[in-house]
Order: sequence, then C-alpha cells, then structure tokens
Amino acid sequence: MQPSLAVEHVSRGGVELLSVEGEIDMATAPRLISALNHSVVDARDSVIIDITKVQFMDSTGLALLINAHRRLSRRNKGFAVVCPAGSMLRVFEVTDMVEMLHVCPDRESASLAAIPPI
Repeated sequence: MQPSLAVEHVSRGGVELLSVEGEIDMATAPRLISALNHSVVDARDSVIIDITKVQFMDSTGLALLINAHRRLSRRNKGFAVVCPAGSMLRVFEVTDMVEMLHVCPDRESASLAAIPPI
C-alpha cells in the first residue's frame, strides 16, 4: 500500500496554516513541497505547519520544514510547527530543531511563536 499524505491549507489573518495528515517521506514529499511553496509565497505574516496527525516523518520531511523556515526568515516572516508530545516530537528533539523551527504543542502557542520579527 502506498503511503498517503493529506494537506489542508487555510489562510486567515495573514497566517497560512497547513494541517498535515499521514506520512512525510520521499514518496509523499512532492505534495508537501507544493503546499509549502504556495504558503511561503502567499504568507503575509507567517506559516504554521500542524503535524499533529502525522504518524511518520523521515529526514526528507525535516529538510522540507527547515527549508521553509529559512525561506520565510529571509522574508522576515514567522514560522512554527505544531507537534504535541510523542514520537514525532522526538524527531525534533534528537535533531535539536525544537527551538529553531519553533515547535509547539498546540496551535495557540504556535501562533505566538510564529509572530514575525520586527
């Protein structure tokens, strides 16, 4: 069975919110790349990626998030990842990316973390 990935995109008040569900790996990366590219271009203030419903993410997914963060930083835009405690959070902890990517346990704290620099 082919791994699947669903990405829901919502724009609200200058914030682009991507809700991701499924597995993020080389096979599903093109779908996430497309959504991230649109969000980075369309973001007036910031981009928040909610991976609460992601069951698996390999280094490909982590690289996509790092690249999106870098692109937004160059444009003085905010970025955050919603990732509650559990196995997915461990990926960010092991790679020491929690602070850099503004990984937060819920959307409310991610909204605060994603406020763009002045």
